[in-house]
Amino acid sequence: MQNYKTQLKKGLLVWIALLFIDISNAQVFSVDTLMRNGERNNRVNLVYLSDGYTAAEITNYIGNATAINNALFLQTPFAQYKNFFNVYAIKVPSAQSGAVHPGTASDESSSGGQPVANPTIYFNSTFDYFSIHRLLVPQNAGLVYSVLASNLPDFDQAFIIVNSPYYGGSGGNFATSSVHSSAAEIAIHEIGHSFANLADEYWAGDFYAAERHNMTQNTNPATVRWANWYGLNNIGIYAHGSSGTAAVWFRPHQQCKMRYLGYPFCSVCIERFIDKVHLITNMADNYSPSSSSFVLSNYNPVNFSVAHIQTIPSTISINWYLNGSSTPFASGVDNVSIPYANWIVGNNTVRAELIDNTTLSKLYLPAIGYIENINWAVNNPVALPVKLLSFAGNVNARNQGNLYWQIESVDDLQKFELEKSKDGIVFNKIASLYKNGSTKSFSFTDDDLLNPESYYRLKIFNTNQSYFYSGIVLLKNALEKFDYKVYQQFGSHQYRLCCNINVAQPVKMVISDASGRQLVKKDFGNVNAQLNERIDLSKYPSGTYFMQLFIGTGQYSIKLIAN
Repeated sequence: MQNYKTQLKKGLLVWIALLFIDISNAQVFSVDTLMRNGERNNRVNLVYLSDGYTAAEITNYIGNATAINNALFLQTPFAQYKNFFNVYAIKVPSAQSGAVHPGTASDESSSGGQPVANPTIYFNSTFDYFSIHRLLVPQNAGLVYSVLASNLPDFDQAFIIVNSPYYGGSGGNFATSSVHSSAAEIAIHEIGHSFANLADEYWAGDFYAAERHNMTQNTNPATVRWANWYGLNNIGIYAHGSSGTAAVWFRPHQQCKMRYLGYPFCSVCIERFIDKVHLITNMADNYSPSSSSFVLSNYNPVNFSVAHIQTIPSTISINWYLNGSSTPFASGVDNVSIPYANWIVGNNTVRAELIDNTTLSKLYLPAIGYIENINWAVNNPVALPVKLLSFAGNVNARNQGNLYWQIESVDDLQKFELEKSKDGIVFNKIASLYKNGSTKSFSFTDDDLLNPESYYRLKIFNTNQSYFYSGIVLLKNALEKFDYKVYQQFGSHQYRLCCNINVAQPVKMVISDASGRQLVKKDFGNVNAQLNERIDLSKYPSGTYFMQLFIGTGQYSIKLIAN
């Protein structure tokens, strides 16, 4: 499935390849697939590359990459979003084994006795980068890009595994880790930098202080970057230090993997990973019909389906909508079938709404989750069968539905059955009308419009008992929008109900206590203006009461707190 995310990814990869194509005639190396869950154009493609492994040691590299990868996908949220990833390992042999170590870092005493070394290795990965001993960085970034462009150009995140037993790693454009005993934890921490652009939650120094998803100078719980998480899962606003610059920069958690190895990611960091996954991928892998617009050519039902990636456990669901309805005609299913009778003549729309309702992210509050839509435009040009010439309707000033239709001839007509639906899918008969002499024009008035809308169709019977359906007429209830408010007199059990109703409708009110016992009942009759009603609950004890308003065919509930 092609979309802007795929096109953006391809454009970036072409740019990278062109940028570095002249730097080195990079070789094509053997590539192992460690995990494949789908096509590369709709997955996060994680690629490991070896540095400092000789040809004889490449088997060790695959073992190291597999161990790191297994540990990564046991971590939240990688475990839950595993199906959104493909993982590959490019086998890049070096002439010699190990990593460069010039021994020039300002904190060289922390090296644990690591000897100075200068082996010939493919990406020239070195310790002591930026005068920090444990900062392990591939110095030949251009060659890394060139190898990626030649071997797996549609990568999303590259990870360099350096064949050194000493502690080290980094998280720039590529995540990098040694094969120290803490390699898996180092690697997962560095992925936080490279993939999710997360900051260290320990104080790395003034140079690294900047506004990030998990780092800020804002101390207001209502507006801080992680305000949606504040007060949950130990998320707060914690200073990096007690003095100097560190005292004015803050992190969201005290024990996150971005601060200490061996701990899980905090909720703020988890959310950022999920957001990045959704930024790169689509939930839908493909859909049918594959064309986003088509014309009906027969009366057969039309099948629609969406094949989508699934989280572990499942948090992604699909709602299906027809012709702009706000109510789905199907939910929680990946495929639906729409019969011909449900299409209106002319233009129709079908929408599949995919939602990731994960509780691991609050980024899209107050929306209900990550949302993705697939739309089809369906044209129904087929002339209605037999003799129906027209079928239309309108809503009159009394909020009644007027329906009228015309046929060409009554010769073969037996009767009409008028059907109504709240969603345009499930219809019920509301009236039968029979042939009346030679009359070719018919009408019906529906006194009970549904809220917010009613769908109508005709079932037309011929004298031989065969029948066919008309197209669908949609009428919107004039009371779809109206105002009602309840005001409480401060410190009392006195209330005032105010309603603005633009179409005459019967209005009733019932007030009940928490046990369901009805305390107040009132019938206001037909109301076609402003209703202003005083309500006195002073003879009832303090507590919670429930008001039910019945306006036309609609019912509305309001909670009253008497104190």
